Formats: sequence, C-alpha cells, structure tokens
Amino acid sequence: MMAPNFTPFKTDGSLNLDLIPTYAKHLGDNGVKGVWVSGTSGEGMSMTQSERKAVAEAWLKCRSDVPSIIVQCGAGCLRDTQELARHAESHGAPGVAVLPCLYDKPKDTDELVDYMEEVAKGCPNTPLFYYHIPMKTGVTLSMSEFLEKGVRRIPTLSGLKFTDFDVSGEGKKCLKVDGGSLTIFSGFDETLQEALSVGFSSAVNASFNFVPHLGSMVFSLMAGGRVEEAKEAQKQIADCFKVINKPTGGFTVAGVKTATTLLTGLDMGPPRLPVKPFTPAMTSNLKNDLKNLGLTVY
Repeated sequence: MMAPNFTPFKTDGSLNLDLIPTYAKHLGDNGVKGVWVSGTSGEGMSMTQSERKAVAEAWLKCRSDVPSIIVQCGAGCLRDTQELARHAESHGAPGVAVLPCLYDKPKDTDELVDYMEEVAKGCPNTPLFYYHIPMKTGVTLSMSEFLEKGVRRIPTLSGLKFTDFDVSGEGKKCLKVDGGSLTIFSGFDETLQEALSVGFSSAVNASFNFVPHLGSMVFSLMAGGRVEEAKEAQKQIADCFKVINKPTGGFTVAGVKTATTLLTGLDMGPPRLPVKPFTPAMTSNLKNDLKNLGLTVY
C-alpha cells in the first residue's frame, strides 16, 4: 500500500512543508509504508521545479515512517525531468517515476522507450518507473509492449503505475513481462480488489490517505481467500468516492484533499489553480455525507 501524497498548501498557496512529518507518521501508523510523491494527487505538474525539490526532500526525511518513497519527476521538458530525477537520486530516493512528454506525445512504444532511456541517464542508479495514466496524458499505448521493449534497453526500468481500468486485460499482461520480475502498481482505487484477484500485489491509491483501513481490509481479505467480503470492503471505498466526487461530477484533487482534511484532521489546504477549491457549502455537505457512511470526521 502506497499513498499518492497530497502536497499541503497554506491558504496563500505556498508550501506547508511543516505538515509533512505529521502526515508521514499518520500514514505509517495506519500501515501505509510508502508514498508516491508529486503525482496527480500531489499536484506535481502545478509546482515549480524548486518547490518539487523541496517537497521531495521533505518526504525523504520521513523514511522511518514511510520507507518506500517513489518521487514522480515527470515535467514539461526532458531536461527538467532529468534534473528532478538527478535531484531525487542525489537525496537517496528509493525510486523515480516519470510521466511521458505531455506536449509531443510518443507515437508508439519505441518512442516512449527512447524517452525513458534518456530520463534514466539522470538517475542511472535508481529504479525507474513509468507513470501510466491515460485519462490525464492521452497516451494510450500498450504498456506490456512498452515494458517488453524497455527492459531490454533500460537496466533500471523496474515497472510502472497502471492507472487504467483494464487491470484484468492489459494490466495482467504487464504482470507477466520479464518473468514477473517487475513491480506493477494498481492505480485506481475502484479496481483494487479486481487487481488483487488477477495477481497485482501493490497499489498506489488515494484512499490510503483517508480510509487506509478499508484498503487494508481488501488486501487482507483477498489474501485470506474471502473474496465476497473483500468486494464489500471495495464497495465501501467506492461509496466514499461517490460522495467525494458528487459536488464536481468527477474526480478532482480538491475533493480528495478536502476528504483527507475532514477524515484525518490534517489540513491539506486548497488545491492550486486551475483546480478550484471546495466552497464552504460543498465542504459542509461532504462532511455530512461522510458521516452518513459511518465515518468519523473532524
């Protein structure tokens, strides 16, 4: 269980790095021993390079609570990506993850391997992961094909985060690449139980920030062969997202940050534009909806 961290901001929009040690302890105490830093939930693409370095350093100081830390270094251009990867490696990051180029997108898996091979030169001694999230990137290439080609050319390529609903199809194919030696993280909260049923053993899910006990239940119940009970725990996670997404009609960082603040007491602050924060009325309604699900709110 790895949590895609939220980046805490103050009301004026500046970084609130002082919260990160407390945040890390909350995760560790609840069985979440890893974080995925500056990804979608962490608003990495909404921060400057210097801010991302500061956030990475803050998390890497918390390895006693969350020892497995993967720093997402994908940026607007290759050189910025390499610089962020170089920085993460120099500060002892256990892993580096990278989005594809978002403007000149790779046309095929060969182009994606070419790009990742160049990124790896910035962090040649650190496990490298690709961040597959086609709903955001628009890159819909075959991930199993990419991995098959990539492992032959990139010695540090160690797997990917599969934020795609096709876990039983393409996701399962990824698990088999290179004799099953790669780490494939399931990325969507809604598919956790399904992913575990087809062989995934790792996940990076936003709900691990605010209802980690439900994710733990899905993992433990599936390990014990109690599939129907695991599906019920999975439904509880889905119910959380239904009320979180209701005000905006879909997933936004604003919703999950607000839910985390309400359910943990840790003030994650507002998101950055262009994502709009929840209004006081939206927050109040969400608080009531979470209470109605039987959850304790602050």
